[in-house]
Amino acid sequence: MDHVGTILFAVVAVLVCGVGVTSIAVLSWTYRYFRGYHPVGSDRVDYARSRIADTASHVKDYAREYGGWLSSE
Repeated sequence: MDHVGTILFAVVAVLVCGVGVTSIAVLSWTYRYFRGYHPVGSDRVDYARSRIADTASHVKDYAREYGGWLSSE
């Protein structure tokens, strides 16, 4: 039964270390991105951000154009 506790401790330790390393990597990438260093994958983030902004603009224009028609009924 002692082996189960040891194995469980080892698994939890590996998971905690993995989460820590992942957190450090994410924070490092985010820092470099916002400082303008263009880390790997930043072009995809920029593209997604521009697509979301374009879609939001189109939805806003559509709502402005057809919103009056819907509220007049």
